[in-house]
Amino acid sequence: MIRKNLLFFTMALSLQAAKLPTPLETGMAVVPQDKAYYTHKLPKSDVELIYTKDNMNFAKEAAGIEVPLHKDYEKFYDWKLDETLHVGLISDNNQVANGFSNQLPNNRQINYIGGTSEIDYFSTTSWLDTLLYHETAHNYQVNVKGSAVSRTLHTIFGNGMLLLPIPFIVPNTTENSFMLEGNAVLNESRHGNGGRLYSGRFVAETMLQAKAGNLKPEYVYNNRLAFPYSEIPYIQGGFYNLYMAKKYGLKGIDSYFLHNSYNWFWPFYTNDSMKQSVGIDFEHSLKDFANEQKSMAKNLVEARGKHLASSQFFSSLGNSADEIFFIVNTSGVSFPKLVVLDKKSEKVTKERDSWLAGKVVKIGDKYFTQGSMKTSPIRTRQGLFDSAAYIKKGTASKMVQAYLSDGRAVYFDVASSYSQPQLYVGNKFYAQVNSSVIVDKNDNLYYFKQDGKTRTLYKNKTALFSYKGFYGIVSDVDSKGRVYFVSNSKYGSSLYRYANGKVERVSSADNIVEARLVNDNEVLLAAISAKDYYYVINPIDVKEESPFERKLFFENKDYYGAYKVDSASENLKLNDNYYSFLDMHYSGTDFSMGQSTNGTLTGSLNIKVGDPLSQNSANAFITRDDTNITIAGAGYTSSQYLLNYTIIGYGVVDKSKRTDVRDGGVMASATLPFLTTGYFYGALGANYFQDYDTLEREPLSTTLTLSNSKKYGMSMYVNSLNALKIYGVNERGDTIVGGVYSFKHDLPYEFYVGMSAKYSRTDGNKATDSRGVKLSTNDIPVNMDPSTIDMPSLSTSHYVKSAGYGELSLAKVLNFSAYYFTFPISLQRESLYTKFRHYSLEEFTNGTSQVNETRVGITLSTILLNSRAMPVSLEYIYNDSALVRDKESVRFVLGSSF
Repeated sequence: MIRKNLLFFTMALSLQAAKLPTPLETGMAVVPQDKAYYTHKLPKSDVELIYTKDNMNFAKEAAGIEVPLHKDYEKFYDWKLDETLHVGLISDNNQVANGFSNQLPNNRQINYIGGTSEIDYFSTTSWLDTLLYHETAHNYQVNVKGSAVSRTLHTIFGNGMLLLPIPFIVPNTTENSFMLEGNAVLNESRHGNGGRLYSGRFVAETMLQAKAGNLKPEYVYNNRLAFPYSEIPYIQGGFYNLYMAKKYGLKGIDSYFLHNSYNWFWPFYTNDSMKQSVGIDFEHSLKDFANEQKSMAKNLVEARGKHLASSQFFSSLGNSADEIFFIVNTSGVSFPKLVVLDKKSEKVTKERDSWLAGKVVKIGDKYFTQGSMKTSPIRTRQGLFDSAAYIKKGTASKMVQAYLSDGRAVYFDVASSYSQPQLYVGNKFYAQVNSSVIVDKNDNLYYFKQDGKTRTLYKNKTALFSYKGFYGIVSDVDSKGRVYFVSNSKYGSSLYRYANGKVERVSSADNIVEARLVNDNEVLLAAISAKDYYYVINPIDVKEESPFERKLFFENKDYYGAYKVDSASENLKLNDNYYSFLDMHYSGTDFSMGQSTNGTLTGSLNIKVGDPLSQNSANAFITRDDTNITIAGAGYTSSQYLLNYTIIGYGVVDKSKRTDVRDGGVMASATLPFLTTGYFYGALGANYFQDYDTLEREPLSTTLTLSNSKKYGMSMYVNSLNALKIYGVNERGDTIVGGVYSFKHDLPYEFYVGMSAKYSRTDGNKATDSRGVKLSTNDIPVNMDPSTIDMPSLSTSHYVKSAGYGELSLAKVLNFSAYYFTFPISLQRESLYTKFRHYSLEEFTNGTSQVNETRVGITLSTILLNSRAMPVSLEYIYNDSALVRDKESVRFVLGSSF
């Protein structure tokens, strides 16, 4: 995965509760109502390309790379893929700077088009090529099955899961991101296309983490909630893999995944797998790497100066003639701030608002940020967004760099920039470039272009000078026309300037990320430390020095450089349509077998199929629960179109002499979103539910949902939520109506406050046959009946004429952590919370009663086996209702309870 590890194991709660296996989750890869796709099976390689008409030329580029790329990876990973690899080149309706690969529903990778927003971050020439190199490495890492046990099970069960309780069919699905992403970054950087390992910014970041003592197994091998957060597996993992490849050979470190995959029974022997691969275990090799980096860090100079701000996350700097502006999130868990520096007075103002993270562009007196958001239920667009996350008219599908004095936009056209950024001025194509663009006061454009490892600075269409490297960001131009840019120094990244054929270094610092001039004598530096990004004003400090050429060891190897394009690229046509429903393939079979506490034999078999773009999926199942009931059935889910729906039909094979069980039934749900703009979401929903072990009740419900939700950085809870749901339920002729409203907001020092209210009322007059408003013991109305009122300390379900509650809640997040490498559970942080809820219950015959309930609990954010986040909650409940068995109770909840 390019920026984040995307795993798709989530199942629909509403259907799980009825004990019926669901189809694969869909709708995760592309937006609904997407463009038509076509397929092409490449000769000499078990690869299928999936692409749109608009992406035909990019598909040809991919096709030319795929055959030699797979021959290369087969050699270094010592593995030939055992399934067809489906490579999706996704349409420009999905404008995000990302990509992912996984084994569900099949061996696939999904490559998105929005890489121009990350052009300076990746230090690569072609975004598409970077995606292919990086994501294909993941396909080999995870698909590999060294053990005959895994290979044999895969021929039968596909990419399924066996809970007996252990055998892993695809063992490396459990592998940690530090090795998965780090190794993929290594392999992305060895193809003559650049890569993050060529970036001085990340050289400095890794040295600083080593200097601070943070390159420890327990830190890097867990999702540690500490700076630089999600970059750790990519950047520190990448440089660790580079160190290992240099010392033990590329094939040696790539073979780690093969050796680890032999552990089909328990694939968590990281030390042993590494020792088998290169002769040294993981802990000792990481210690050697950290010591090397720490020693080099002694020479790294950190920026010092007048401090303006700090941030846990970095967004690119923007500027105008009078100001410099950028987004910060100082705490990393709260609303971001817009920081504005007045160049003349050096006065700083900060405005807290719901800004998207991204470079700030000022138009008139208003500020916007570059970003990517859903602008409708069927489109995700990049463009300029205001503080409420609404896209500025006319900027959709444009990565705006600046505006000329006559109002024309200077921008990258997202749709045509799948491979390399296509720069436009107004409506006219200007040039193909390889960096962000700076415009000076005279409307001159400055940018870098890449040719192999030669990077050339341009003013308009005139080349100024060149140097060896892939990393370089234009920063600013002073009143004398001198051009400032950030590039590699020996120990990281520094600031340089070009004038009259001469290049000079103008800062002694090695940890510079970006820079903007305050005036001809002072510069604002955005720098990185071991704990944050920080912003300081420095005087210009001139010395004779040119950008440092960062040479990686593999540049002298025969496997370095671009591939010779395969002739398969010439054969692509638009003959083979991609029909999502017809392109569903066997995914896998989940099989479990066990014994309940009463000695009953339980188990399930769930056979799944799905298409590579996750638009359609289906399943067939048979399951036996702990009451000796056996059911069988089939389900189908579609998210290809705006109406997203699931339907499951089942029959009861064995009732085990029970008379209160249905012979069969149907469960169905549908969602029709009508609003996804800014932070708003609106949808209509419908559900029909016949649970097999509830003979009478079969609610048919409709819902209207409206919400506004914001969550920033690493916040444990939403920072802001306003949500309303109105519902109507038809239950065997009775009509139940009601609604629920929720409000949550953060407070200083990681306090979170919440309020909610819910009310349901039926027009029925009988409590027989489980009629009326249901009071449930579940916190979530998982039975697809939105009118259900939850009361977790109930002895059993209860039915009333009407029910409602009002709730106040308060949580405080603590940040005590304990990380371990060999111990199976680590602790990220915890939250103390309390809730008070007042119920009003109207019985059918006994009038109205008032109930008070208080909950006090703790939620622990844990990591299981170094890689799986698992929040757990323990809470005490006091309820003064006559309906509960015990007024005081304690319960354990798998998940967050606030």
